[in-house]
Amino acid sequence: MELEVRHLRVICAVAEHGSISRAAVALGMSQPALTAQLRRIERMFGGRLFDRDRGGTRPTSFGAWVLVRARSLLPAFDELRRDGMRYIGQSCPRPAIRVGCMVSHLGISAITRLGELIPDAEITARTEEAMDLLPGLLESGRLELATLGDYPGHEILPPTGVTYVSVATEPIFVGLASSHPLARSDEIELRDLAGEDWGLHALAEAGHREHFWTACAEAGFTPRIAYAADLSLAVGLISSGRCVGMFQALSTGHPGITIRPLAGTPLRFRHLLGWPEHGPVAPYASDLAAGVRADYWAKARRTPVYAAWLALHGPLPSLG
Repeated sequence: MELEVRHLRVICAVAEHGSISRAAVALGMSQPALTAQLRRIERMFGGRLFDRDRGGTRPTSFGAWVLVRARSLLPAFDELRRDGMRYIGQSCPRPAIRVGCMVSHLGISAITRLGELIPDAEITARTEEAMDLLPGLLESGRLELATLGDYPGHEILPPTGVTYVSVATEPIFVGLASSHPLARSDEIELRDLAGEDWGLHALAEAGHREHFWTACAEAGFTPRIAYAADLSLAVGLISSGRCVGMFQALSTGHPGITIRPLAGTPLRFRHLLGWPEHGPVAPYASDLAAGVRADYWAKARRTPVYAAWLALHGPLPSLG
């Protein structure tokens, strides 16, 4: 038995779906047939590629090593097939690109620009409120592109086989009820919010929480987190004056909420794009990043509070 491209696809499908039964459905095979084929593939490689238990199927350390190489080879075979079909004038399958988006304004721009660069791509998207999940999905080949972010002192490093590129570093603003006395200020000192209740996203990543706590400590207080809520609930609580919260600089606001910069910019956030080094997005990554950056700054100039802040301070230098 010799190694074939279809064997690599089997390995990747089992890893992606985390289950022999789900991978069998995706591959159009019966579960017994896929199990038998996987055993033959493992014998051919000379070692076990997956551990199986009640929780599903997970790559062994050897399996993870094989997966990295399989995922780097398959796009080259797919590209060869597409180019060959184009050469003889046949239509070729549309490349499938899955985009993972954290809750930010970059997702729409990334998807739009990607569609312009690869017009025949079949693009699907998913939003993850917990950004911590996205790097693993890129590394495992379950996403072809993601929008991510990090914070000063908590910069994230790409997993093996994944590339990150910075789009922009922006200040984090504060949102408070429009009736709040501080809403009339052009900028707000973080220490002036020491007595406020705060609303923090229930799924905020560790870097966000730690960056916020550190900034508050440097301002001389410990924040009182009264509410751990999703965005829709937090907006209602803030507009009713129950708490204050953090907002991205590109936020245009919500009824009853005033967004203001923090004096001295104690809170910052960096927008990132990430993709597998050997995935279908890689050949277009430079143009994609440039387009998303252009969209970001165009939107910044149209966002009144952020545009006014930029006129005074200029763009922030990139983290890292």
